[in-house]
Amino acid sequence: MQKTQIDKLLFIATLLMLTSCGQSTDSKIAARKPPIPQAALEGAQASDQAVAFINAYVANCNKKKGAVEIAQWVDSYKLTTTRFKTELKKLLADAYREDPELGLDADPIVDAQDYPDKGFELDSFDGQTNYVIVKGKNWPDFKLTMKMVLENNNWLVDGCGIINMPVTKRITRK
Repeated sequence: MQKTQIDKLLFIATLLMLTSCGQSTDSKIAARKPPIPQAALEGAQASDQAVAFINAYVANCNKKKGAVEIAQWVDSYKLTTTRFKTELKKLLADAYREDPELGLDADPIVDAQDYPDKGFELDSFDGQTNYVIVKGKNWPDFKLTMKMVLENNNWLVDGCGIINMPVTKRITRK
C-alpha cells in the first residue's frame, strides 16, 4: 500500500474513533433497567390500590354536601370484592335492626368514629398475607389494616376496618 492510502485509512479510523467517543458500544445494555421482581410489582399495586380506596373513601366522607351513603359508595367502587360489599351491607342491616336510630356507633371502614381527614399513606405491606397497613397523613398514630386479594389480575379490597377483618389483624385504638 502506498503511504497516502495508509494515511487516509489512519485518518478515517481516527475520525471514527473520535466521533464515537463517549457513546456506549452496547446501547441495549445501557438503556435497560434492572428488572423489578414480580412480587415487588404486585405488592406495590396492592398497596397502591389500598391507599387509593381509603383516600377515595375519606374524600367522600369529607364532602359537606353530596356525600354518598357508605353502602352505596362501596357498592359503586369497582375495586372492592363482592364479599366485602356483601359483608358491609349485612353488617349495616344487622346494626339498624338492633338499633334503628343509631345503627353502628362507629364507621365500619375506619373502625372508629373519627378518622384522619387529610387521608392516609402506606405504612407497611406484607407480601405473604397481602395485609396493608395505612397511617393517617396528619395523624400518623391512626393506623388501619386492610386485606387485599388478587382477582382476575386486579387487586381488590376484601377487608378494611371491621369488615372481613380478623380481630387479631385490627389495630387497637387508644
